[in-house]
Amino acid sequence: MKVHERPVITMAAAIDVVDGCVTEANRLGVAVVISVFDPGGHPVAFTRMDGAPMLSIGVAADKAWTVTAFGHPTARWSEMVANDPSLSFLGNNSRFMPLPGGVPLILAGSIVGAVGVSGATGEQDHRIAEAGAGTLGMETFTMAKMEAQIRGYFEACNSGDPDRVAAFFTPGAVHYFPPGMYEGPFVGAETIGRRWAEAVANLGSVWTVDGFVGDPYTAVAAIEWTHFKTKTGTVLRGDEWYRFDRESGLIAEIRAYYASPQDSRLERLELGGFDYPGRGYPLEPPDDRRLSP
Repeated sequence: MKVHERPVITMAAAIDVVDGCVTEANRLGVAVVISVFDPGGHPVAFTRMDGAPMLSIGVAADKAWTVTAFGHPTARWSEMVANDPSLSFLGNNSRFMPLPGGVPLILAGSIVGAVGVSGATGEQDHRIAEAGAGTLGMETFTMAKMEAQIRGYFEACNSGDPDRVAAFFTPGAVHYFPPGMYEGPFVGAETIGRRWAEAVANLGSVWTVDGFVGDPYTAVAAIEWTHFKTKTGTVLRGDEWYRFDRESGLIAEIRAYYASPQDSRLERLELGGFDYPGRGYPLEPPDDRRLSP
């Protein structure tokens, strides 16, 4: 065989992608431009929502073109260029657009097209593009799915139902805390569910999610949270780092960081039981200021 059979998105499917993007943009309250390209970098469908910036017409198209040229979301480019300055030469191509909002359309392991979105913030453009891609029935691991999983987990915690909490975790999930808290990490979905159910019963605990950021390409996310211990009148605030199991979409690991130290006698305020050396974390400062005059 001397030629490849390459699947290509149909016009009808491209229109579905556009419609999915418009629906999400309306939900977010923004107006954007949407361009859908085939794998060869040619336009298939396009729309400019009422009020979307004129400049976004070209930007959306260039985002879709950039995806077809390289095969991965445009959101990855800023990090890649920062880590490898030699890639900056790509900016010499007037169509190269290293901004969030371009997403590949993948079916059966093949890129059948790309969608580019422009006109809102980078995060919103990316979410809208993902929503459009989702109309094709693709099982993509998205930022929206991660946020929904975390918020669902907090709702389960507030319910005080240990089984409902455990359902958000892989069986061997680990929840890390600063040293001296809870006698070490919670290990296992059932343990996590049981311990938070006990906090609701004994402390009157109520939790809120106060902020969210996520990266679906590394399957990690971070949130800000507040823990109200209503029976003692105590309020705790902090951040948590989440690692997801990409196949199941379940939470595999949580690392909890608190807004204030739990024990002022400690020299290292680290997560108890977390393998910092094994995970490749720095153990000493890169600049030893003790040697400075």
